[in-house]
Order: sequence, then structure tokens, then C-alpha cells
Amino acid sequence: MGAASAVEVEQKIETQREAIQATEAQHERARAELETHREAMEQLKRQARELAQERAALEERRESLDTQETQLRQGLSERQAELDHRLQAAYPLTRGGALKALLAEGDILQARRDFHYIKRLIEPIQQARLDLQKQQAALESNHQAISATARALDEAGHQLDQHQQQVAENLAQQQSVLARLGEALDQQQMTLQALLQKKKRLDREVAAARAEAKAQAEAEAKARAKRAQREKRTKAATASNQVKSRPSATPPSSGAIPIDGIIERRYGESISNGQLRNEGVIFSAQDGQPVRAIDAGTVAFAGILKGWGKLVMLRHRDNYMSLYAHCRAVNVNKGDRVEAGTQVCESGTVDADRHGLYVEVRRGSRPIDPGRWPAWRKVAGG
Repeated sequence: MGAASAVEVEQKIETQREAIQATEAQHERARAELETHREAMEQLKRQARELAQERAALEERRESLDTQETQLRQGLSERQAELDHRLQAAYPLTRGGALKALLAEGDILQARRDFHYIKRLIEPIQQARLDLQKQQAALESNHQAISATARALDEAGHQLDQHQQQVAENLAQQQSVLARLGEALDQQQMTLQALLQKKKRLDREVAAARAEAKAQAEAEAKARAKRAQREKRTKAATASNQVKSRPSATPPSSGAIPIDGIIERRYGESISNGQLRNEGVIFSAQDGQPVRAIDAGTVAFAGILKGWGKLVMLRHRDNYMSLYAHCRAVNVNKGDRVEAGTQVCESGTVDADRHGLYVEVRRGSRPIDPGRWPAWRKVAGG
């Protein structure tokens, strides 16, 4: 893991936060829709209670009408019996002999009294029949009204049940959506926490690597100062960010770029028994060979980084980056401006018993085939 990996983690964290914000917005919309469905369900429940009350009132009214009908029928039976009795009493007056006596010449006053008596007998019978017909008509009208109201209530109840079932299905579906969004949000939160923990761990590793680099650089600087007296060529190398040499002041050399060596493993070749792919180029070279910048750029990192050894990272135009890892010595500082061919470090040990250099080219934060970089093709070929 290196500085570039820390940048990648930060990008992933930002992407994860954006995804969480989007999921939270969906979660809030789903919660609002769920609340709307719940309010609709409560409204339907209130309507159902009102409908039940109307049905109960209708049942009471129907029972009352049934009671009235029973009483009416009983009264009708009593009145019918009374009418029958009166008709039987009036019948003798209507027999042939009495009628003839009534119509024959005789006492006019007695005839009037007889007619008045017969009229008094018939009038209650006629009035009772009229009252009975009115009551029967009112009773029939009430029954028809009750039947119509009952049908209307049944239809309203059926529609209410259908609507309530539909709202219940929507409510269940929205609850399921809300649950899925909640699970997705929890998972995204867990992923974000893991990324934040990874970022903290990388920050600690970088801080520890820099502290270690500082201590090793001081020790190496002393050793190199003693060794420089015995070496024939002058070395302007230092071991860390505290080295004071400024290679930008020296003109670029005309030696091999990036190193005088042989490519031992190219980009994309398998390593570790075919389980991994090489993301850079490994050069085989003598220990201490000058390593020169492939193209002009700015030093983004110079020092020791876990997994890379002594590392120089250059940032170039068009968002390209070049990394020179496993160096024996570093000759630049962070922020230095270098030209193509400027010596930035010295080759070291790639593996435990193999001298050389590891070079990686990136576009943005992802490793790419160096052959895709025009600057590489210009100095190192395809």
C-alpha cells in the first residue's frame, strides 16, 4: 500500500458517501410514501367504522319496522275481527225482509233512524280499511327504503373492502421497499466505516514510514559521507526528505532512460504462480545504476513507503505519473521540478537476491501499460 493507494481509498470513501446520500434520499421518499399509505389506511378504517355504525342503525330500524309490522298485523287482525262482528250485527238489517220493511211505506222517522244506524256501522269499517291500506303502504315504503339503503351499504362496503385491500397491498409493498433500502443503507454504512478504518490505517502506516525514513536517512547520510571519499565519481544522493541536494539545478544527463539495464518482466506478465499480474516493468541492472526521469515533471513523493522500499513518484502532464521503486538511494525531494533525463535515484534490490529497478506508469490513479504513454515510447520503446 502506498500514497497512491491512500488516494484511491479517499476516492472510494467519497463515492461511498455519495451512494449513502442517494440511498438516504430514496429511504426518505419511501418513508413519506409509507406514511401516506398509513394515513389512507387510517381513513379507510374510520370509514369502515362509520359504515358499521350505519349498518347497525339500519338493523335497529329494520327491527323497529318489523316490530311495527307485527303490531300492525296484530291490530289489523283485531280490527278485522271487530269489523266481522259489526258486519254480522248489521247483516240482519240487510236481509230481504227487513230491507223490504225499510223500503216500504211506513214511519219515515223510523227509516231514517235505521239508515243512520247502518251508516254508523259501515263508516268505521270503511275508515279502518283506509287506515289499514295507508299503514300497509307506509310499511312497504319503509321496507323498500331499507332494502335500497342495505344494497347501498353493501356496495359501499364492497368498494371499501377492495380499496382497503389495495391500500394494504401498497402498504406492505412500501414496507418491503423501506426494509430493503434500510438494509442497503446499513450495508453502505458498514462499507464506509471499513473504508474509513482502512484510511486511518494507511495514514498511520505513511506516518510511521516517514518517521522510519527520517531515521534511516540520517544514518545512511553519515555512512554515505564516509563512503563518498573512497568512491571515484561524485554522488549527489541523499537518503530522505532531509537531503539538501537540488537536482533541478544540474542539467539532465544523457545516459539511458530510465536505467541502463534489461527488461526482465513486462507489464501484464503473470507473477506468484499466475495468480497476479505485473502492473509495472522490472529492469535487471547493477546495484547503484543511475535512474533518470522518463519525462519532465514534479516530484510528488520521495522517501520510504511500506511495500515499495525507497520510492520516487513523479507527476507529469496529461495526468500521467511515473513511479521508481526499490531504490538504493533517492536524489530528489518532494516538490522538485525535474526534466527528462534528470537522475532521481539509484537502482537497488528488487528481490532478496536480485538487483534492478521497478518502474510503474499510471494514468490518474490506475496502473497502465507503459507503452500507452508517448513519453515512454519516445525514450524506452514500445
